[in-house]
Amino acid sequence: MMSATKSTDRWPMQIALQHETVLTRGWETERWSIKELVPKSDEQESYINIDLELHKDERTAYRFNLNSTSPHLFVLCDEDETDGALTPIHITASQDEAASFMDGEHQVLETPMPAAVQCWLDSYLGIHGELIDEGKKKKKRGKGRSSER
Repeated sequence: MMSATKSTDRWPMQIALQHETVLTRGWETERWSIKELVPKSDEQESYINIDLELHKDERTAYRFNLNSTSPHLFVLCDEDETDGALTPIHITASQDEAASFMDGEHQVLETPMPAAVQCWLDSYLGIHGELIDEGKKKKKRGKGRSSER
């Protein structure tokens, strides 16, 4: 169940998608994109409610996203097989999690991360600390490690 208020690890939002037909190299293509993503309010009746929820085991991915040139949010959508309409079902700030959804069954849309969400996410990382990536620890050279390549 969705919470109505923002907390340190959950931010209720509302999202609206838009559908358009674009011409690419002489071919018409159907494309979905995120029209607007806003904090939840009672005024947006045509929008879909969705919670951005943070998880401690995704901290490395959050930091990677925040440190990128253009941080993004990723929205997992379910496609209606009868009319091709997309319905947002999950939102994440983790590129790793978004990549795991790209299995052909679902479509993942992305949108620039609003500055307020970037600050909130940075605060979350400040509260819970940075997750040390085990893969990076193993790459260190030094005492007890082979220096052969």
